Amino acid sequence: MRIFCERGEAILIYGLADDNSYRGSPRRFKDRNHRQNAVNKDLKGSNVPQISVSDYSESFSNRGSLASSDGQSTEKQESDETTTEHHVFAYHSRSQTSLSSFGARSESLSSVYSAAGGGRYGSVAVTGEILFSISYNYKAGAMEVYIRECRNLAPVDTKRMRSDPYVKVYLLPDRTKSGKRKTKVKKHTLNPVFEEVLKFYMTISEVETRDLWLTVWHSDIFGRNDFLGEVSLPLGHEVFETPGLKWYPLQERVGVDDTIDACDNQNNYKGDIFLALKYMTPDAQRHRTGSPQRAATPSKGELHVLIKEAHNLTATRSNGTSDPFCKSYLLPEKSKASKQKTPVIKKTCNPKWNHTFIFEDLSVQDLTERCLELTIWDYDKITSNDFLGGVRLGMGNGKHDGRPCDWMDSMGDEIALWHQMMDRPNMWVYGELHLRPNTL
Repeated sequence: MRIFCERGEAILIYGLADDNSYRGSPRRFKDRNHRQNAVNKDLKGSNVPQISVSDYSESFSNRGSLASSDGQSTEKQESDETTTEHHVFAYHSRSQTSLSSFGARSESLSSVYSAAGGGRYGSVAVTGEILFSISYNYKAGAMEVYIRECRNLAPVDTKRMRSDPYVKVYLLPDRTKSGKRKTKVKKHTLNPVFEEVLKFYMTISEVETRDLWLTVWHSDIFGRNDFLGEVSLPLGHEVFETPGLKWYPLQERVGVDDTIDACDNQNNYKGDIFLALKYMTPDAQRHRTGSPQRAATPSKGELHVLIKEAHNLTATRSNGTSDPFCKSYLLPEKSKASKQKTPVIKKTCNPKWNHTFIFEDLSVQDLTERCLELTIWDYDKITSNDFLGGVRLGMGNGKHDGRPCDWMDSMGDEIALWHQMMDRPNMWVYGELHLRPNTL
């Protein structure tokens, strides 16, 4: 007796020859199907018990789609210039990860919530300690956080007195997805042993301007993660002078936003941008075309913006690099049609673009009412891009057409470079500006 499964049903076949005799021949395959159909008819009227097999692949794919549904909602909304290939890539990435994400606790649904700051705080009283060490690997150019273990954690499952803990680490003020490191989940324990090394690739001088923010979470694959405690630690040079494992008591949440604000005040350096500006008058435009005899002369001029390069941008990837590009608007216009961008430069924190933006139909008077916004972003094909810094060049008087506005907020060198450009038409004026750390 043999059992053949087709379309979710098992068919009992009696007295058939070896399957090998039906391989490789269409005629034999047809004959085998004919015999199977004959047996099916006989079985319908017989007392032989029927065997039913559920379609396991369909039910499993449904479970996979459940695990991937939140991930799809958090993916980047593609802009109008995104190519069709990007859509195809995103689709295949989701389909490949949907099945695997269900079985991996460390990549559960709830990681989406906690990554966005949506975990549950205060649902569990914080208890316990964590044992870890901090060191700097000069050969690899990376800070290493060795997470050894926790003890006496609070139980989320109070009936069984257990939790499913894992550890997550950021170097504030960077709280982006790419700046996150986390351990694997340890199931059903209040005393997990991790023995994992989390690495942050950056220079020692940059590390010493950061704050370590370590949090312990209970992983819930069907809901939001539960906060089990945290440790905040400034990373001054004295931390690396005394390396070694130390026990740190876990604390209740003390206001992460306040900690980040304090870090921003201490560490507001995001790098520098090198650029040049030139206002071309209508006469200069006519001579540039090479047709001085033409009757019509442009009534207004053009603003040329040369984006040369940037230095010391924040690294957003674990290998210590970013994929930066520069985006520009001439405020108050901020439509998609008015946006201009440089190409993306891969794997660097010191990109060189040498790319020129041109804004047309502008008079000198118009420039007094406009503001040039330049922002630098780290490009990510799947998730949202990370803000790396920006500048605004304008009059800085806080007004547009006599009315208060928040975007006319240029300061210091930004104002000075704008005035130089207007005072010296048809000539390039060069500047080096510090990038602002806050989102513009």
